[in-house]
Amino acid sequence: MRLGAVRRYALYLIIAALFATGTLWLYVHMTRVDDAMPSPLEPWAMKLHGAAAMGILYFAGTMLHGHMLHGWHNRRNRLAGGVTALVFGMLAVTGYGLYYFGGDAVRSVTEWGHWIAGFGTPPLLFWHIVTGRRRRQTPILSRNDRRHEAHATRHRSKPDADTRP
Repeated sequence: MRLGAVRRYALYLIIAALFATGTLWLYVHMTRVDDAMPSPLEPWAMKLHGAAAMGILYFAGTMLHGHMLHGWHNRRNRLAGGVTALVFGMLAVTGYGLYYFGGDAVRSVTEWGHWIAGFGTPPLLFWHIVTGRRRRQTPILSRNDRRHEAHATRHRSKPDADTRP
């Protein structure tokens, strides 16, 4: 099921903001010399990233009923959609973990998981969109339509032997 244009572009904008602010923060953080003061960009990138994360959580919640469940029940784009939802869930959990989890080992695993999932999101989303557009070309048959079609096929009358050419 295709999202409306306003909703779709708002979602793209939020995902672009998440990707840009996350990439900026990671670059500034990783290029800092150990004894140097943090860049003033670092906290602002993190604050904007957190704000955009709240936006994506809102959109994910609103998409659950209208987009995800509709596609799942109609057997449309299940693999790409399921993997996309799983990665977004992983980003939410690891984002929470970056803020609240303690211990160096857990933090390191959480950081790497968040970074890998974050950098993997744009190609994953592209895969989900392209697959969905391709599948939209084929007709959607609901469960009742499939049952009706199977029933009609089984109970079609066969031509009589003397009416065959």
